[in-house]
Amino acid sequence: MEQTTDAKVVVNVDGSRTEYDDLPPEPPKLERLLREIFAQHWDGITVGPILQGAAYELQYSKPPKVSMSAGYLTVDTGEYHFHLYLGEQEEAAARPGNPELIRQRRVSRAAFFRDVRDDKGCMPGSWGFRMWNGLGEQMITIFFPNPYFDKQGRMEEPKWEKLQLWERLRAEYTGSSGPGNT
Repeated sequence: MEQTTDAKVVVNVDGSRTEYDDLPPEPPKLERLLREIFAQHWDGITVGPILQGAAYELQYSKPPKVSMSAGYLTVDTGEYHFHLYLGEQEEAAARPGNPELIRQRRVSRAAFFRDVRDDKGCMPGSWGFRMWNGLGEQMITIFFPNPYFDKQGRMEEPKWEKLQLWERLRAEYTGSSGPGNT
């Protein structure tokens, strides 16, 4: 099957590649996507910012509560929570604010990604979704089930059906199609 995509490819410092399929960072679209991921697929994802020198890989043992207020999406497990500023909502727009601060906090880029390791790094690949703020700083990375690993993180023969959620959401939100395992 031929892959039809407008993916942007980034060559990383270690020589691996990351392919990005961007979607418009529109607050209602991002809220709908994130609510689906956290409310319906919480038990199959790993979440956190992944930065040089730091990787926060959080998983869930129960469904988190997802809420939206003043432009912030909150994901709350009861034990910890985090906020993501998606953009101004009606109630936030009614209050005057600092436009530069709003620009810096708001999601400026959102993309589904696929890491192609080519035997570089500790994983043969990963599939996920990532968002950046107005300063270009990573806000969150969400990893979807990896066909190379079981639930305990042990390597196994690839099970490509594990990519169905990533492929469906990527196609729905970006219009990209084609296999994620090529």
